[in-house]
Amino acid sequence: MFKIDNFYSEAHSGDLVNDHDLIDFIKSFRRVVIWGASYLGNAVGKYLLAQNVTIDEYWDIRAADLITVNKISVNIPFSTEEKEDTLVIFCIGNNVIRGGLLKNLTENGYKNVLRGDYLYMGAICPFDKSTGIDPRQCQMSMCCRSIFCQRLSNIIQAKVNKQSALHMFSVTLIVNSRCSLSCKYCTSYMNAYPKEKRKNVPLSQIYEDIDKFFSTMDSVGTITVMGGEPFMHPDFAKIITKLLSKENFGLVSIATSGTFPIKIEQLKGLKDERINISFSNYEQNLKDIHKKIFRQNIALVKNSGISYTVGVVMPEWSIPSTLFDQGVDIETMIEKKKYCIQPPRCMQIKNGKLHPCDFGTAIYSLGIADYEMDYIDIKNSQSIEDLRNKIRNFIAQPYYRTCGHCVGMLGLTAKAGEQGFLDFTKPLNI
Repeated sequence: MFKIDNFYSEAHSGDLVNDHDLIDFIKSFRRVVIWGASYLGNAVGKYLLAQNVTIDEYWDIRAADLITVNKISVNIPFSTEEKEDTLVIFCIGNNVIRGGLLKNLTENGYKNVLRGDYLYMGAICPFDKSTGIDPRQCQMSMCCRSIFCQRLSNIIQAKVNKQSALHMFSVTLIVNSRCSLSCKYCTSYMNAYPKEKRKNVPLSQIYEDIDKFFSTMDSVGTITVMGGEPFMHPDFAKIITKLLSKENFGLVSIATSGTFPIKIEQLKGLKDERINISFSNYEQNLKDIHKKIFRQNIALVKNSGISYTVGVVMPEWSIPSTLFDQGVDIETMIEKKKYCIQPPRCMQIKNGKLHPCDFGTAIYSLGIADYEMDYIDIKNSQSIEDLRNKIRNFIAQPYYRTCGHCVGMLGLTAKAGEQGFLDFTKPLNI
């Protein structure tokens, strides 16, 4: 009997996976629906069609514009009335809205769900522990969220031939708290930063953080460099050059809205196969001046021969958690961390400290609370061995105090990049 969780584990492992049982499982359903008609859904559809699987329809909120994908009709989500014998293959890769959409599936009575991103890892991804990865193919295919790829992480980790190796799934390097936009539902809470805190992290501190952290770790799957808006940091090229001097990681994704003018000198040294500039696509909510800058930046990067991707326009977005303390007990915080998708894959380095996630970073950086158990002081660690032990224990600890502030995503809202302001330091009436 086919067990989905076993397939997921094999897909994540980095080993070769036999997909025969997977295909038989998919064919056992009367109806097969692919939710998500962009890059991932397109690739999964082509793979299944090549395996003689009948796909009855795609679901996508943009159905009126898309009409068909792979010659299969695209309809509005939840339009299939036959729920009991329908398999929904979920192919929406965006990490921010994924949880809310999966919850919607359950609430609408669709119990048979197969994760399309995991299907891609196990059945379509051309890389395994014996081949290693091709960073550019991983990042430029747009079929998978490479920065959140368990398979990639395990392939990188397999290179380390060492007992008790210290590996981290991914880490985010925060270079500033400045942004060129004012997104109402920013998951980094940039709008909450007062003027005096909208700063660049000093270059000397970033250098120290990179040296200490990567000297401590045996391997890291992926690195995201972001702000705020990372290209607002005047020493951006020097930061990336420093990062590329390290070899114990898989790839680097530079997350940008593309709405601040990129200078040609900021691209120096970025023509490296491990680098990809990831442009978020907020055009539907941008002013004309920002749209112009966005397109100019893409053209500049393209003409510079640097690897880049432009995100899919997101017609939906998640509302992040409020930041104030919920006053819950330790058992509740332990339960929250246990089922949270964030740590250890969303840990962040910012200004001499390692935080568990962007939520924890905001709680500390905005001065809402200072919980010593919720960060590692990289700057003041006594030695590499000391830092190594602290990070190992930090990853393993049963909860973070900021878990007592987090209530998870507060639902979906229309359009990514909507401009405006909400005070997330207070209860929200949404």
